[in-house]
Amino acid sequence: MTPSGEQIVEVINEGVFPSTTESTDLDDYSSEVSVPRELSVEPVLSLQKKEPCGERPQGLCFVHRPQQPSTDAVLLGQAMVDMLPDNVLLEIFDFYKEDPASQIPLVSIGPGTWRWKTLIQVCRRWRCVIFGSPRRLDLRVVCTDTTPTRTSLDIWPPFAISILCRHRVDEKSVENVIAALESRHRIYHIFIDDINGSALEILAAAMQKPLPILQGFGLKSNDESVPMPALPKKFLGGYAPSLEFIGLYGIPFPTLPKLMLSGAQIVGLVLFDIPNSGYISPDVMVTCLGELPSLNYLFIRFQSPIFHPPQTAPSRTRAVLPALINFAFYGMSEYFEAFVAQIDTPLLDDLTVSFFVEPTFYIPQLRHFIDRVERLKPFNPARMEFSDGAIGITCGFPRRFELRIRCERPDWKLSSMTQILGQQLPLLSHLEELEIFQSPDAKIEWMDNPDMNSSLWLDLFHLFIASQSLYVSEKLVPPIAAALQELTGERTMEVLPALHSLSLEGIQPCGPKEEGIKSFIDSRELSGHPVTLQSWKRHLSID
Repeated sequence: MTPSGEQIVEVINEGVFPSTTESTDLDDYSSEVSVPRELSVEPVLSLQKKEPCGERPQGLCFVHRPQQPSTDAVLLGQAMVDMLPDNVLLEIFDFYKEDPASQIPLVSIGPGTWRWKTLIQVCRRWRCVIFGSPRRLDLRVVCTDTTPTRTSLDIWPPFAISILCRHRVDEKSVENVIAALESRHRIYHIFIDDINGSALEILAAAMQKPLPILQGFGLKSNDESVPMPALPKKFLGGYAPSLEFIGLYGIPFPTLPKLMLSGAQIVGLVLFDIPNSGYISPDVMVTCLGELPSLNYLFIRFQSPIFHPPQTAPSRTRAVLPALINFAFYGMSEYFEAFVAQIDTPLLDDLTVSFFVEPTFYIPQLRHFIDRVERLKPFNPARMEFSDGAIGITCGFPRRFELRIRCERPDWKLSSMTQILGQQLPLLSHLEELEIFQSPDAKIEWMDNPDMNSSLWLDLFHLFIASQSLYVSEKLVPPIAAALQELTGERTMEVLPALHSLSLEGIQPCGPKEEGIKSFIDSRELSGHPVTLQSWKRHLSID
């Protein structure tokens, strides 16, 4: 208590960084930045003592008067922030940097930045604390395709530079990017959401020397109407010692393995829509990935069905990718088979495989590969989805494995999935719960389709020998009911022998039933292996 009887309490400021957004011209890369109202420049400076940059203000004693207007509490909170030592302020800034509200996303294929330019305008002391820890606070000067680059770089201290372009880069706007590359020892990120062929050639010619601190690199082309020029062998001087992420989207780079061999710290590799001119053989890919002990996620997607048979037999020694936990592949089954036959991934826990449709699938290496990865099992439960352009099955909860086949004809969907799963029977031996559904927006003709035959459904169901529960979405009830209707007499237990629960979307337990469903239920009852029919409403699930 004070002599006047007032209670002294600790003042805690819980609103240091409110999320109020105001329009300002403080940022050269965003017109919308978060400006803390309670920490705007004028009121804070009115409390700030005139001391040299970095010195701490003297300790103060605050008196709590409950009857005072609420504005006093705000001022006291501001004063309390002003009391904090530099190291505590730094911790707060570091915490705020990670807050999603502080982030400014700039490109779809790479990182953004955070609102540090707002904080440095609060007061001189904050500016000194922030500028004193550029690495910890990840201070980067952002250059875009519209930024007056040379002017922007002259304003700020020599922080690392992020080149982030979210608009289409053409022959004119690429000059801004090249201007930033003149400070090549400061280039930390390069991410361009869309670039045309002419601009890519200009950019590649300007990037013939190494960028020693380059951490992330991503180039994307959205123009599929014309072939993109390939990145040259001398790109980045063939040397990127600090590189952690590479992303190429529709950009051919056939000599990429040479660059990757110089980047032992690479964590992520995304090769999306690889054109024919950017083809890298599975043997070469395995060789260079085996030299990346930190590789955490790998994404390989081909633009079209291409595969060049190897000229020599693959090595019998498998390369170990010790840190890989996420692997996605989209392409030809032959490429996938040749690739996974040569790698071991002990920590893999998320595998996505998508194949172009082929007349015949022969993929024994998929099962052997999964057998070597304990984290991908078990495969229960499983969800099979039909969309207009593909059929897919997702196994495990949370999701561990997804297989998709890209095709449009419904009979090809069923026969292709049956071919592939038929070669993976040991993986299905413990699958007890199966859900089959059609995407809500899919328009697939099942019943009056001359290419369809009920036997295709039965061939698929024949593989699920351990399934006890089957869930069917409303649009698939008629074709599946027509197939199950054939299972009478000696054929009653031919498929789904362990089934004891059938859940159908859109039916009422006491209402009318599809004739085929009624026939199937009655036949199983007579055989001594009854199946319980239930109504079901599918809920969208999030893995």
